[in-house]
Amino acid sequence: MGRFLAQALGPDQPFYAIHANSTDGREAVIGSVKDMALTYVEEIVGAQPSGPLRIGGLCAGGFAAMEVVRELQARGREVGPLILADPPIMPPGYIERNQTIDPRDPIVEQQLYQWVRGRLLVHASHAHNHMPFEANNEWQVRVATLAGVDSLVTLSKHMPDTFTGAAVVILSFQRAASFFHPEMRWVKLLPQKPMVHVLPCAHDEIFGSGRHDFARVLKFVVGGAIMSETRAERAAVPAFASV
Repeated sequence: MGRFLAQALGPDQPFYAIHANSTDGREAVIGSVKDMALTYVEEIVGAQPSGPLRIGGLCAGGFAAMEVVRELQARGREVGPLILADPPIMPPGYIERNQTIDPRDPIVEQQLYQWVRGRLLVHASHAHNHMPFEANNEWQVRVATLAGVDSLVTLSKHMPDTFTGAAVVILSFQRAASFFHPEMRWVKLLPQKPMVHVLPCAHDEIFGSGRHDFARVLKFVVGGAIMSETRAERAAVPAFASV
């Protein structure tokens, strides 16, 4: 997805995608979201040592993105707004069973492995996705799957703190209604009332058949698109429903 988004945003907008730690088998597994974020910050600073930044996260990766933004701001970098792409309706860390379940249980371990492996291979089957492993190399797939399981478990146990900065949320229609529910966690996690864009597609479609709509919204958000004064041009800019 990173390569597709980089092409969609164009050559004037530098874009970097960060894969889950140890996906390529070169780094050690990181066991906490905050430590994960510190590693990502070093990668970001190494690639872009100065200047303003926009940080985003896909699905549960948005929780790591929150911590990345906090750390960058603590270092004096200009960051914002945080971009969350279809985050889970409920932060996984607030689901009680995620805190009590033992991922080392052989049955749970096998279920997690098979689910992550299946998802990775589905993503790898799409030409627009650039994966950090070869789908026909079983060793590389296994390494990526184990890293994916570790990241999933880490994110599932993470309980995010309130994010007080500016944020933009891009949602699938599946998750939109629950996201706005006053009793859901997001109301408290993002007290500044973020700008929200709702796409007419399901969660899995956002990064598949709906990726072009997602890219247009992302380009609008990142670029701070200037709306034309004419009605016709205004209607043509956003191919999404805004809330």
